[in-house]
Amino acid sequence: SPAVRAKAIALHGLSCCVCDFNFESSYGNIGGGFIHIHHIERVADAGERAVNIATDVVPVCPNCHAMLHRQTPPLQPSDLRDILNMRCDK
Repeated sequence: SPAVRAKAIALHGLSCCVCDFNFESSYGNIGGGFIHIHHIERVADAGERAVNIATDVVPVCPNCHAMLHRQTPPLQPSDLRDILNMRCDK
């Protein structure tokens, strides 16, 4: 929802919690305010419930968002961060 998105950005910022990519830093004004918001627990699995902005949603770039959803259930952002860091260390 737009309200959840706005609150998540206000709390977590606009950088990807997995890879730290920030669209405005890379693309300037055209990238300002752009980020995906990922639900840690799939909305389809959670049903109707209140969302805790601090623990239930995180900002992710589109690439990381797609990778999180490459399996069912989705990867945790921390697990994807570990995978990415292992690849970058090589």
